[in-house]
Amino acid sequence: MGLNIKNETTHELVRRLAALTGQSQTSAVEDAVRRRLAELEQQQSADEEERRRRIRAVIRRAQQLPSTGRTTEEIMDELYDETGMPR
Repeated sequence: MGLNIKNETTHELVRRLAALTGQSQTSAVEDAVRRRLAELEQQQSADEEERRRRIRAVIRRAQQLPSTGRTTEEIMDELYDETGMPR
């Protein structure tokens, strides 16, 4: 299982990181990748929570709307014909 990186800039960055941390180049790359993955996963989790919060807010607003007194079936019948096509 090899990783062959042919980018000199990347090699230099890895050498610098390894020198600064005292790690081997392999350990420095592994640590950097783990940290970046954790950062991205944390951001993804925060984004999902924000999306859920916004959905809950929309639901709360929708629940506060006055009722029309019509059933879902009545509304659907008004919007769509018997074949399911819009009227």
